[in-house]
Amino acid sequence: FIGVGGAAVSAGLVERAHRVGLPAFEGYGLTEMASVVTLNSPSGNRPGSAGKVLPHVRVQFAPDGELLLGGASLFSGYTGDVVSGIEGGMYATGDLAQLDADGYLHITGRKKNIFITAFGRNVSPEWVEREVSTDRVIGQVVVFGEAKPFNTAVIFPVPGAADADVDRVLAAVNPTLPDYARVSRWVRADAPFTPANGQLTATGKPLRNSIHAAYAERISALYADDTATGG
Repeated sequence: FIGVGGAAVSAGLVERAHRVGLPAFEGYGLTEMASVVTLNSPSGNRPGSAGKVLPHVRVQFAPDGELLLGGASLFSGYTGDVVSGIEGGMYATGDLAQLDADGYLHITGRKKNIFITAFGRNVSPEWVEREVSTDRVIGQVVVFGEAKPFNTAVIFPVPGAADADVDRVLAAVNPTLPDYARVSRWVRADAPFTPANGQLTATGKPLRNSIHAAYAERISALYADDTATGG
């Protein structure tokens, strides 16, 4: 089968791959644990999760939901003076996660990317972005909402997609999200987010501060009429 990792994948994309005959199964891993630590498989698959914990891995959670990992494959530390993040034999991953009742791991976002809305709600932007990206109309999306009454997004649609197509996607996705996580308004990106323009890392992760700076004026304009709310 095909192992999928590197970033969270929406359940819809995995299910679409299966429908066209691609045996794609999402997993989760990191270099500090010698790669894979959880994995879906043909014998145990829950789309939208990162799979079940492999036998050699120990899992714990910090009070704030941060995923802690340990076990035989845990690294010894980084070279130089870099702090290892290991305490009590467990490595702090920086990822927010939870185990469901059946033992499947769900990664909800990066601890450092959480923002708090004007209503005091914590939002993991990766979670919202993953759901919005399920539709093939969406090429790239980054969600913002720190200290704001509702969330906005910078979206780069696929070539040929009209604004109305993006509006249709948001109208379909928003009802599946809690009110505080919904994307109320958006702006169209002028170009894709890439490493060359400083808006994407080499591993494909959005550089949020850079993207926000590039579109700050247009994002601010979305809040000029604040009749939309995020609850």
